[in-house]
Amino acid sequence: MPTPLVLIADNDRAVSALLVDVLARSGLRTACAYDGNEAAHGACDPEVQVLVCDLDMPGRSGLEVLEGLAPECRPPTVVISGFVDERAQARLDALDFVRAVMRKPFDLFEFADTVRALAVPGGVEAAGGAEAAGGAEAAAGG
Repeated sequence: MPTPLVLIADNDRAVSALLVDVLARSGLRTACAYDGNEAAHGACDPEVQVLVCDLDMPGRSGLEVLEGLAPECRPPTVVISGFVDERAQARLDALDFVRAVMRKPFDLFEFADTVRALAVPGGVEAAGGAEAAGGAEAAAGG
């Protein structure tokens, strides 16, 4: 079975780099998109098994990206954002492929476990558990 591919869509390159490192330590491959247009295009790649999407991006917001994805371009998604108001949460709740919403700063071990559970059949145990992210900082912000 090929190593799962996770698309990280966040315009903050430092946050993206940190998440790439955490997920690589967890045994996952990553690709990055730095704006909404790249995210929308990348989500349609049939290799992408999980999308990690920030809401605040140039081009198109994360919400615009997610709401505009064709049904065949909707991998299980983890939303990451520094601010999610009630209106945005309601819009996210309407998208059945959005499996988690994590507010920045978030715990990197919890993030890795969440993404791994979506990407790897058998979830955390199959990929080595939270300790696989060891050495990473405790929280991601942005």
